[in-house]
Order: sequence, then C-alpha cells, then structure tokens
Amino acid sequence: MDYQQYQNTGAGIIGSGAIEAANREVVQKRMKLSGQRWSKIGAQNMLTLRTTKLSDKWNRVVNLICTDKNKAA
Repeated sequence: MDYQQYQNTGAGIIGSGAIEAANREVVQKRMKLSGQRWSKIGAQNMLTLRTTKLSDKWNRVVNLICTDKNKAA
C-alpha cells in the first residue's frame, strides 16, 4: 500500500487500528459469544442487522418491515 499517496489525497485514516476496533465492536462482540455457531448466510444477515443498528439506521429496517407487513395484509 502506498501510504504517502493516500495521505496526499486526504483519504483520512489509513492505519488498520480503526478497522480492527470496528471489527471488534461490530463482529466479535456478537458473533463470538459462547456456544454460537453460524452459517455463512446467517452470519451475514446478523452482521447486516448489527451494522444497521450501530450506524443509527435501525428505523429504516423497522419501517421496511412495517411496510411489507401492511402490503401482505
């Protein structure tokens, strides 16, 4: 990786520390609980929900579910 090039473009954080911290917060805290077993699809679905919640976009999910429920009725 050409760190100097990324610094020159103002890309922001280029180290891995922030990424590792995000991985720990989003993935490991939920996915590595005692006794947990995940399929690839189940793990991806859980991570999608978790990132949505942690990025303060949970209301979008609730609204989507309510809209779909109303369409089915």
